Amino acid sequence: MKTSEIPDPPNVGDTFYFLVDESARSSTFTIGRNMGDIKTKCSAISEGHLVFTFKKHPVNEEYTITIKRSGPTLIKPPRMQTYSVMGSSEKLESYEVIGKTAEFRISGQLIKERMINYIEISLGSKYIFTNSGKERLQFIFTIQKIHPGFNFQRRDSEGNYSFGKEEHKETTSTNTVLE
Repeated sequence: MKTSEIPDPPNVGDTFYFLVDESARSSTFTIGRNMGDIKTKCSAISEGHLVFTFKKHPVNEEYTITIKRSGPTLIKPPRMQTYSVMGSSEKLESYEVIGKTAEFRISGQLIKERMINYIEISLGSKYIFTNSGKERLQFIFTIQKIHPGFNFQRRDSEGNYSFGKEEHKETTSTNTVLE
């Protein structure tokens, strides 16, 4: 299992790999503000915003994934075209996220079943071979989008960022032609 220690917020494209311990029948993966496997460092995200519990089938390399939320979340299950408001918990089977992804949008608020500011995270999986030669199912969490970005100019008292347009330094181009 790879857990990433990130002092600043994750970036679009960051990938987090999760492998359930062979000796455990269930294991959890958490997305939160300052604690968990993905630390968003975003003031709009609550601690334990999304908690994924992976329960292994006793014989096969199959899992039931229970997702619990503690903050506003939209979900787009595999093979679905649109996002919908997530209930307090949802269940997926591991075979649903092999070659497909489940997508989640998390934020501090929902307005008319939509989010203005959000972090979009996908859950997928693939089979890998461990060092001992066993074929195992590895889960992959990827930061797909941060809309509209983080305001890196200000931090709250805990060192977290709020959503806001990124401030870029103005650069001058040498290829500009003025007429």
